[in-house]
Amino acid sequence: MKTFIILILISLLVFIGWQYLIIDNGYVLIEFLGYSFESSVPILIGCMIILYFIVRIIVIVWKSPKIIKQRITMRGKDRSLKLLNQSLNLIARGSGSKAAKKLDGAISADELNDNAYLYRMNLAADEKDFKTIVKIADKLIKKGSVIKTYVLFDACRLLIKLGQYSSAQKYADELIQESPKNPEAKNLLFIIKAAAGDPSIIRGLPEYAKTIDQDLLAKTILDLSRKLKGEKTVEDLFGGLPRSLDKKPDFITAKCELWIAKGDHIKAGIELKKSIPIYWDKNHILLYSRLSVSDSSELSSRLESWLKDRPRDHNLWLTASRIAQREGLWSKAKQCIERSIEFKNNSGKQTELALILAQLGEKDEAFNVLNKITDFDDSSTYTNK
Repeated sequence: MKTFIILILISLLVFIGWQYLIIDNGYVLIEFLGYSFESSVPILIGCMIILYFIVRIIVIVWKSPKIIKQRITMRGKDRSLKLLNQSLNLIARGSGSKAAKKLDGAISADELNDNAYLYRMNLAADEKDFKTIVKIADKLIKKGSVIKTYVLFDACRLLIKLGQYSSAQKYADELIQESPKNPEAKNLLFIIKAAAGDPSIIRGLPEYAKTIDQDLLAKTILDLSRKLKGEKTVEDLFGGLPRSLDKKPDFITAKCELWIAKGDHIKAGIELKKSIPIYWDKNHILLYSRLSVSDSSELSSRLESWLKDRPRDHNLWLTASRIAQREGLWSKAKQCIERSIEFKNNSGKQTELALILAQLGEKDEAFNVLNKITDFDDSSTYTNK
């Protein structure tokens, strides 16, 4: 509405001005540095209009390369975003190879599309292609990505996942330089050192415990204690660590495994009897069957009470079978392991069942079980609800 009113006013002024010019064209004289210019008002106005358009054309021509470049860039960004979205749909459908091609296209269309780089890195990790991870990460860092810190973190994390610790070390060191107080950076460096068997890890555990995530610390301690294979006592290895770690299942596992390795079954038993009803951790339950006590019936009775609370826990049934085997109760051992297999099957349990059947004199059945053994997925864990 406002623009319409302005146009009407301009038109009105032009009309009034034109009426005056019809009566009298006017006279214009311009003198400058000895030169003079004579004209009528309409011709002067026409010259000014022509000059205005000439200037506009010159400005447009001057800016055109920049405008063209901007338009090409925008088209590249649009195409890159389109390819990125297509790749995400392909990833969701499980078409990793096709998604990789789309992401490569998205990167080519717009080299500033950092998200495309990051998704491509993660896709390379799924394909266990650590060289591509390194190549993409280095390219992002070299071009000065605004998310350099995250690139360093993600590359390091993915390389650790693939077991490429030496390559991950480079990014972890740079990440520490970028952000010295970053707890995630310290966590990653801790994992790398632990995987490499760096002896400073053991000596520095109390110091690491002040900054490292406690779940990560507990898992690393468990891995270290298993590598040491009972070379150190619980007190030597874990002295000076915070008491809060005593509530971490992996830390409890590490302590109990060391106690059992050193023959201290009483301490291990006390710890496991407390921890199992709290965490129902697979490692704790299976360690329970390794306890050596004078009266194994006490182990069995406690296990039976746990089974009343969790009758579908396959780990408890497997432990019950192993305790029965130690007591020479082969029929009971068979019943328990069959219950365990009922809730979760794997080749290890089938082998144990075959051995139990052999002890019961059922050799033909044992051979049949062994012949039917296939590779079972033993990675999942049972959750009792």
